[in-house]
Amino acid sequence: MMASYKFRCALLGHTGDVRSLVCPSVDSVISGSRDFTVITWKLSMEGTNFHPDTILRGHENYVSSVTFHTTVAGNQLIYTGSHDKLIRVFVPGCTTAAYCLAGHTDTVCALAVDTRGALISGSWDKSVKIWYDKQCLATIQGHGEAVWCVLILPTSCVSATAESDFVILTGSADGLIRIWRAECVYVRKAGQETRSSLVKTLRGHTGSIRSLAQVDVSRVLSASNDASIRAWHIPSGQCVGEFYGHTHFVYALSTRPNAAVFASSGEDRCVRVWTMPAETEWGVGKQFSPIQCIPLPCQSAWCVALTPENDIVVGGSDSVIRIFSSDPKRQASASAIQTFEAELASSKIAAPDAPGTGDLNPEKLPGIEALLQPGNKEGQILIVNQDGRPVCFQWSSSDARWLEIGDVVGTGQSKLAVYDGKEYDFVFSVDISDDLTALKLPYNRTEDPWFVAQRFLHEHNLPQDYLDTVAQFIIRNAGPQINPPSYTASDPFTGADRYIPGSLSSSSNSTATRLNSSLFETDVRYIPSTQFIPLKAISLNPLLIKLEVFNKAENKPISAEILSLIRNFTFNLPESEAVHMVTALLEVIPNWRQDQVFPLLDLLRCLVFWPPASDLIFSESNWTVLFDMSLGHRDLPQANCLLVLRLLANAVAADGPRCLDSVATDSSLSRSLVTVIDFVPKLNQMVDRIKQDITQRKQHQVALATLIHNTAVLAHLATSSKIGTSPLLTSLRVIPSLCIRLGLSFLSLGPNHGPGGITLFHPDAVFAVILGLGTALLSATLDGMSPDTSDEIVKAHRVRLISSAAPVLNANVQPTSQGAELNRTVEDELAAWEEVRRVINYWASTPTCTPKVRGAAIDLLRLLE
Repeated sequence: MMASYKFRCALLGHTGDVRSLVCPSVDSVISGSRDFTVITWKLSMEGTNFHPDTILRGHENYVSSVTFHTTVAGNQLIYTGSHDKLIRVFVPGCTTAAYCLAGHTDTVCALAVDTRGALISGSWDKSVKIWYDKQCLATIQGHGEAVWCVLILPTSCVSATAESDFVILTGSADGLIRIWRAECVYVRKAGQETRSSLVKTLRGHTGSIRSLAQVDVSRVLSASNDASIRAWHIPSGQCVGEFYGHTHFVYALSTRPNAAVFASSGEDRCVRVWTMPAETEWGVGKQFSPIQCIPLPCQSAWCVALTPENDIVVGGSDSVIRIFSSDPKRQASASAIQTFEAELASSKIAAPDAPGTGDLNPEKLPGIEALLQPGNKEGQILIVNQDGRPVCFQWSSSDARWLEIGDVVGTGQSKLAVYDGKEYDFVFSVDISDDLTALKLPYNRTEDPWFVAQRFLHEHNLPQDYLDTVAQFIIRNAGPQINPPSYTASDPFTGADRYIPGSLSSSSNSTATRLNSSLFETDVRYIPSTQFIPLKAISLNPLLIKLEVFNKAENKPISAEILSLIRNFTFNLPESEAVHMVTALLEVIPNWRQDQVFPLLDLLRCLVFWPPASDLIFSESNWTVLFDMSLGHRDLPQANCLLVLRLLANAVAADGPRCLDSVATDSSLSRSLVTVIDFVPKLNQMVDRIKQDITQRKQHQVALATLIHNTAVLAHLATSSKIGTSPLLTSLRVIPSLCIRLGLSFLSLGPNHGPGGITLFHPDAVFAVILGLGTALLSATLDGMSPDTSDEIVKAHRVRLISSAAPVLNANVQPTSQGAELNRTVEDELAAWEEVRRVINYWASTPTCTPKVRGAAIDLLRLLE
């Protein structure tokens, strides 16, 4: 008889449910949690010692899936999927992601990786994606609900499958398992889409499919919310084994090659150990039972993994990872096992989660003498009256005893609710009218209640007046929102790992700082802002794919030498190579089609950080070409305008500090700053021209906001550094008032749409504009005011400055008689100030705004009131 599993150790470090586990080696474990982190753990080869090795950060929502891949060179890559819809990829020794894969539109809940490095992902968006070399090669659709699990199978499982093809198994909340063939994953030509086709559908489960695991070259296991596990013969599609023992949802399975056992875990507070049937034992209608049931002191056993030595690692809803071993050398001491059993005994078990509970009136339960009779099967549950309270025991066949697993308490329910095949912390029923069926309102505590309320109103076409009522209902019933930790991460505005210039997703190779990062953490005081925001993140591989396609179609292509330099681009590039690249790009840009030039513009906005390269870009002739095909074109081409706005923002971030540092010894201005200072007045006209479009283009909002912010910071630093009558200060005198006017014009677009208008704007863009507006206001006040001026006079001056830029003042200017001019001016100023206050109050008080936007707007009001 196989030795039974006993407690080995517990890994403590997470602060939220542990949702995913993998075991790369005998001494390592990788875990993902609802605390937004991934932890790599180091274990002793024997015994119970452990320690967290690395904490991987970056996800902005629950981590739901983890896997790993060891490259040919021996390097380990860790892939993580999250409710933030991204896949992050980590390399050894780094706590932040090397790059991100963006493309899914909902939670990434399943990951699997091939031995050659191709990644498969499954999502609540009902799709499966194939990724290789940072690119999405194909998207597979066909399931009717969320795809909970994916598995890569040997090509021999499906006939007529080439070695370069993939066979993928997917399990979904629609209760179906599907087999897919993806063709030519590794031998496709550049730009060629990987084709996929449905091979077979496996039916038998009556609940969502939660996990898949491979048995051998032709068989797999599946786990379901119907509390069963099934074995499938892939070539025939037949179910060749049914495993019964769980009494609730089965969430996870784990197998290992040639292992004699496999493990499963679920919502019934336990891990079950099963003997792997022999070759001759499989068959249609065959049923199997577990050989051991390991109880846990938590409600949900979300994930389970076998180590290479077949120890069992399980992650639970109590944030703890526990390891069990069948090898006495690795089992805990007798006292540690007793401590674990005492923890079990102190658990509270909700009645619906205790199978076989029956009538829980203690007077009608058997007494403790019932424990003198042995159980009928492994894991059998018995509830007895112990000192007037119902206590739950579980039979352990290996130990031949009843193990106390907790007190039975009142009615409870599973920790998470399921709606449309997806998990939520809550699913509320909202009664809108006596005549209507209650509407379902799903909610996770990481979401902003006001955004969820707004989404709920839009989805059900409900009046906007209901917003506050619905949001307060969520807050009252769900408790406080759980905010993700603030990490310095890659810039979210400048592209992702697919090359779409207007993308909002995270990007790799970033040295930029997020607008909502610690850059602006200043104890509620946000204004003035004194640091420039660079937009450096760039997705080279997708850019190169587009560039190579366009390059072949152009009469004046980029040389192979320059393509090689682009392929190896980093921000540590030698200056000579940067200048060489810029020269070559500027030579071909005038000859390329306007709609295909955007990859070159994307490169230029990164190359502007080298001073000689910046001077080339902003020479009069070159800038005229760039301007005419973007911001100066009558059609305002979307991609070109976006990238040139980023180029201008980066020019200020790059050349501004250099200019400030050298102003004492060099009176000349850089070409880029001269260009920006000359261009800013034109921005007002452009913003007026695209007011309707800009609410639909959040990337443009962020680029424009960053330019306003950086220009305001430059003017403020030049004014506050007391550089006297230098050409820089003289040139910048007009900038603060222009930034104030631009900022107000931008911010005034929101109130016209009511509370729902918040969703039309990227919060980081609004945040940057408010910082830029406030910083510009301080600059204008500093310029011309003595240090001993009273606060009242200073604030009155600020009010006049900001009122003079208010949209309502400009709109209300009408011809007046000379005698009424003074009164009319006062009336206009008062009306303008009321308009300004209304606009700022909108961003300071609307609940759907992010806390930082509200905080910055409140800080701006402090400067004025």
